[in-house]
This record gives sequence, structure tokens and C-alpha cells, in this order.
Amino acid sequence: MIFKKLPVKYIDGKSGVYAISPNISDKNTLLSWIQNKNFEKFVNGGNQLLRHTRKRNKLYTFQHPIFDKQVILKVSEIDKQYKLTRRVNLYLSTLLNDYNFRAFSGACLLRENDITCPEPIAYWNEKHYFLIKKSYYLYEMIEADNTVHSFAEKLSAKRKSSLDEIQNVLANKIVRVVQSIHSAGYRQGDPHPGNFLISNFTKKISELTTDEINQAQISIIDLDKFSNARINASHIKLFFDVRCFRRCTLGKLNQQDMLKIYMGNKHSKLWAIVLEFWMLGGFNFTKWFKFEKKRK
Repeated sequence: MIFKKLPVKYIDGKSGVYAISPNISDKNTLLSWIQNKNFEKFVNGGNQLLRHTRKRNKLYTFQHPIFDKQVILKVSEIDKQYKLTRRVNLYLSTLLNDYNFRAFSGACLLRENDITCPEPIAYWNEKHYFLIKKSYYLYEMIEADNTVHSFAEKLSAKRKSSLDEIQNVLANKIVRVVQSIHSAGYRQGDPHPGNFLISNFTKKISELTTDEINQAQISIIDLDKFSNARINASHIKLFFDVRCFRRCTLGKLNQQDMLKIYMGNKHSKLWAIVLEFWMLGGFNFTKWFKFEKKRK
């Protein structure tokens, strides 16, 4: 599936590009909604602002007037809160890779491969000359109160019995999603448990059984670092696939533990060294020195 960004002219004379999910039937009505900047009343109207770890990203949730569904609008903007050097760095990175477009196209591709993630609706941006001033990603909201990370933290606070077993169950669920993504020929880039939502339960967390937790559905939500696995030679591909686990920890399970679950019988000391290489900074050797400073 190839996604084309098409030019768009907004009601205020500004311009940019847009892309709409192939699953949207009434594309013209949605495009008109975007062109007329009807989304701004939801952004500026005091709608619930969800937390995001990156300062340049803001998440707004509202009932979409066209689809009559609860949606999330992610707005990314590089403004003057950053120092000049950081702003230049961000402008250059978005020139090469617009993270909102990567998230949009990634979600479309994952859903095409029956991998659970939010239903993508549309992407658009606003440009100043050739630089992206703002970009937007609109997608359906998944009803879930917890990420896998926050769920595991609540579990550890409220119960002690079977905790290790439950953490292993959650780790296996994450790993199965990552394996599905890799098997489809893609990479998520950062499968941290905080980037997965776990479905809501009718019981209190302290009352849940291991089997009930195992039956829960998890959905991957942060696809900013989504990419194609361009090299398909098995060992070379696996070398880069292992990179995804450099930040993946869950409770007592560290990155190496998660890699062992992922690789199973294929795991060896060699792959443990490969993961250590990526954790140090990979081919960005300046990060190696920063990592050493942190350890000191």
C-alpha cells in the first residue's frame, strides 16, 4: 500500500498536504472539514488535553461531527519554547520524516495486516515555504484506562501473589505483537509497555485472575517510529529487529529478558551482545559517551 500526500489549500490561504485513510468512505466531506479548519474549534475550545511525553505533541479528544465517534487529534508543532539549535534539529528531522505521517501510514499498514492499533482517519499538515509548521494526525480513540506499563505498576502495588507470572503473561502479549509486526515486514521502533493499551476489565485489578489478564486485548498506540524493514536477509533483518527492544522493560523484566522471550530457542550470547550494542547507542557513537556518563 502506497500513501500519496495530496496538496491542500486552507480557508485562510495557507497550504500543505493531506492523506485520508482508504477505509474512509466520505473522503470529500472529511477533506472539506480539514480545508475549512473546522478542527480548530476543538483544539481551541478547551477540549480534554491528553498527556503526551513529547512537548511538541498535544492530544485532543472529541466527538467527531462527521463520524459520530470519539476521536483523538494529535497536533505537532515546533514553536519558540525550544532553543534555536533544537528547533533547527526538529525542522530538519520533520523534513526527512514527519512523525505524524509515519504514525498514520503505519496504522493503515498494521490494520491491513490485522494487527490491533487505533483506526487511522487522516493526516494533514500546514507548511511555511518548504518547512512543516504544524502537522495533524486524526484517529479513533480506543476505550482503555491503562497502558500495559501503568497496568503492571498498579498490579505490583495492589497484589503480590502471582505477580511474576502475570508480568510474564503481559510480556508475552507485547512480544507477540512485536513478532507480528516484524513478520509483516515492518518495525514499530519503540515497543515500550507504555506504548500499548490494555482493554478495560469489569473487575478490580486486585481481583483479576492470570487467565483473565491473558485474555485481555492489547493495542499498540505510538507509531511515530514506524518503518519498513527494507533488508529481508534473515540475520541482517534480525540484527535491526533486535534494536526495537533497547527500551523495552516490564517490572522485573529487563531488555535482555524481553529479548529472550522474543527469540526463544534462537537466543544466544551473540544476540545479547547485539542488544547491548543498540542500548549503548548503536551506530550513533556520541550516545555511547552519554550512556557511560549516566552509568557513572
